[in-house]
Amino acid sequence: MRTFAKALGLGVALALAAPGAAMAQAAPQVVPANPDPARLEVAGKIVARLVPQGVYLRMMRDSFPQMMEAMIGQMSGLTAADLGEKDKSGKTLEQIAAERDPAFRERMRIMTRVMGEELGTVMDKLEPRVRTALGKSFARRFTLQQLADMDAFFATPSGAAFANAYLLTFMDPEMMQEMSAATPEIMRAMPAIMARVEKETAHLPPAPKPETKQ
Repeated sequence: MRTFAKALGLGVALALAAPGAAMAQAAPQVVPANPDPARLEVAGKIVARLVPQGVYLRMMRDSFPQMMEAMIGQMSGLTAADLGEKDKSGKTLEQIAAERDPAFRERMRIMTRVMGEELGTVMDKLEPRVRTALGKSFARRFTLQQLADMDAFFATPSGAAFANAYLLTFMDPEMMQEMSAATPEIMRAMPAIMARVEKETAHLPPAPKPETKQ
């Protein structure tokens, strides 16, 4: 169960980070530190189209559970040895989980549904702040002319259709398939990554142990 919980955490991170990462990769280098009001005004109009009201709620409520189900399915065929853990049985994570908890599949389905609903509520509250922050970022990264060109494009029927669906495309079946397929590869790589971290932090004092309640 702990391994599947790690997969859930990774899935949440992928789901929330992918749209932002794509935007960051598409944007040019940061320019002025304090964008002027004219750029902020146009950037705000663009962001309002790219992040329409309620989009994160729809993403998390409607698509997140299916994405996590696919991701868990990909994880199920791995063994503990694949993740760098000591285990000579050769059993898959699904077999181990089923032996320990016969209801684990139903438990995971409920967990992913609840996570999607609750995270959707959280993201819905954060959405205005996302729009504000993204507007400031766009205003710094793009010139007024570039912003005006984008605004003109998004005002067209094709531009409006693109802007309205942009974030939702990250939850389309094709994207979800790739994200879920990436999870086992990332989990297999984690032991080597952590071994390198341990090696490169060997010169530091040991990390403090978690405090225990008296």
